[in-house]
Amino acid sequence: MKAVMFDLFETLITEFADGVRKVPRINDFDEQWGLTKQEYDEEWRARQDRRMNGTFADYPSVLRDMWHSKGKILDEACIQTLYDSRLYAKSIPFQSISPHVIYMLKRLKSRGIRIGLISNCTEEEIRAWERCDLAPYFDEAVFSFETGYAKPDPQIYALACDRLQVQPDEAVFVGDGGSRELEGATAYGIRAYRAAWFTLKSGDRFKDFEQLIQPQDLLDRLGID
Repeated sequence: MKAVMFDLFETLITEFADGVRKVPRINDFDEQWGLTKQEYDEEWRARQDRRMNGTFADYPSVLRDMWHSKGKILDEACIQTLYDSRLYAKSIPFQSISPHVIYMLKRLKSRGIRIGLISNCTEEEIRAWERCDLAPYFDEAVFSFETGYAKPDPQIYALACDRLQVQPDEAVFVGDGGSRELEGATAYGIRAYRAAWFTLKSGDRFKDFEQLIQPQDLLDRLGID
């Protein structure tokens, strides 16, 4: 095995603590913003793919488009306030990295295994990446909004393999399973494991993938002591 590729959210970092969301949601709108919470949620979901693949350059451009679709204009001062709040909220998970995750990365690195990241994300969600304790362990980080591709598109796995200079059968992918990322990795020829240390519930959806209950399990599967 030459490389391990990881998902980011709910795999290396989490937005929850003891089952409770620690990252505040920024969608509790009322009419002072011009959209109801239901309208915001519907418009936000409708732009999911375009947010992930970089069609929208940033969060403010998404907000402007959402309000425009309803024939309304959101004041630029409000946009900046919401943007600042979202940047803060998305920085929170990067502030407390699990020591078990760090240990896993250290052991992989000590064996000369290349480490990559493949994340479906927008620019504001990973603004804190470069300053967090995870970043130094990674040889490559592939962020969907920068590439034009998002998991499970095979192109994003191909790009990660190319940057890490490995063939698909020389790598494994580890993720919590969102965005059908495990299926996408498998279809591209990369062995996929489900990271269940932050999200233990699996059900039938992930029955085809081996569950890793703690980061140490990955080291055990790869024969790393």
